[in-house]
Amino acid sequence: MCLAGLVLAGGAGQPHADEAAAAPGSETGMVRMSLPQAQALAQQALRQGQPRTAYELTEGLLAADPDNGHAHFLRAHALGQLKDYRTGRKSAARAYRVANTDVQRFEAAKLAAELSFADDSYTVSQLWLRRAVHYAPTEELRSQYVKAFRNVRRTNPLRFELQFSVNPSDNVNNGSNSPYNLIEGSPLVGTLSPSARAISGVVAKTDIRGAYRVWKGDGQETHITGRLLSREIRFNDPVPGISGSDISSLRAQLGLRHLWAPGKSGYWSFDINGGRTWYGGSPYYDFAGVGVQRLQKLTDRLNLSLGTHVEEQFDKTVPVTDATVYSVFTGLSYALGTGGELGAQLQFRDIDSDGRNRASQQWSLVATYTLGRQIGPAEVSVSLGHSILDYEQYWVILPVRGGRTDESWFGGVTATFKDYSYMGFVPVVSVNAEKSRSNISRFDVDQTAVSFGIRSEF
Repeated sequence: MCLAGLVLAGGAGQPHADEAAAAPGSETGMVRMSLPQAQALAQQALRQGQPRTAYELTEGLLAADPDNGHAHFLRAHALGQLKDYRTGRKSAARAYRVANTDVQRFEAAKLAAELSFADDSYTVSQLWLRRAVHYAPTEELRSQYVKAFRNVRRTNPLRFELQFSVNPSDNVNNGSNSPYNLIEGSPLVGTLSPSARAISGVVAKTDIRGAYRVWKGDGQETHITGRLLSREIRFNDPVPGISGSDISSLRAQLGLRHLWAPGKSGYWSFDINGGRTWYGGSPYYDFAGVGVQRLQKLTDRLNLSLGTHVEEQFDKTVPVTDATVYSVFTGLSYALGTGGELGAQLQFRDIDSDGRNRASQQWSLVATYTLGRQIGPAEVSVSLGHSILDYEQYWVILPVRGGRTDESWFGGVTATFKDYSYMGFVPVVSVNAEKSRSNISRFDVDQTAVSFGIRSEF
């Protein structure tokens, strides 16, 4: 490669590291140097604040070897100093793709994240920071870039979350564990159809949530929010008269959220949203709701949460079954000195409707415990809950005297495998079980499910 002054003009071929050419002051007036020498000169130009010279040097380096990761890395630095952040990010991305070691991938990823942030591309910066976290050579650097990711996320007006799981279950339709429908022990209805019995299969759940900050003030923020919740069901074996798609569901909503933190000890959240729910592939009901929540820090370890929500549901097929759903909850969480956490939540839900078998009241209590240490490769949490569901009026051909009452116990164990993290996403395995008993045997339900999913650890 030939250099006129400090500007690389390029050579006819790819020279070896020990090849040399004429230098300034010689007969040709040109400087001839090896590839490592040109690379070192580009680095020196960057240190001396000469990004254009460094950029022009990398042109010759990449002409000689398009997969020279170090040259792409130097070019990205030069473009960053020239404030061409977007093009610089592309060069850093190329350096990442052709890197040969994890350290090289880490350096290229963190440079791409920095250039993306400088270009106000915060979501792209978060993606590159996840890659930097994954390839960080030490735990100290990993923690540093996890913190950087959180800082960028706070700056980013756009935020989204994805949860996905696949759940094999012996009762995907919440069906009865008995072939008979007994009411207070009397066989007045007879045998249940196959579709009302417990059906084994697989449930795939996808929950996508997003928010975009449209305003920010002193201790206040306003976001446009959205959510898409899908529950797809497939049966292990054919069932007469029903398929998994007949009981699959989809919920889409759009809303507005305002956060207000009047002090450092907690904040308020005010929500308004609306959308539509589909069941079996057909529109089921439209909805609109409002809610308010409060998170209060009581001590350094103890937090209180409470809230209420009201939702109007407008049935798309039978207007008489329109409903108003009221819900109230309160919860406590306590951080243990061992690093674990204890939690409890109490919820009341009331459905007011003129539709038959729609009006009900339900109380639920759930307790959780997260261990402060790993068991083998997994962080483990357990939960246990109890629920009572009451219908003052319920019909099974004829009105059921005393209505319907269901009592349920449920619990589960969840293992999170942080040692198998990829870009900050970790595998999660849960085993859950539920037993429900009712005065109407159709709602005597036993089910066990195993859930395989992924979640973000930061």
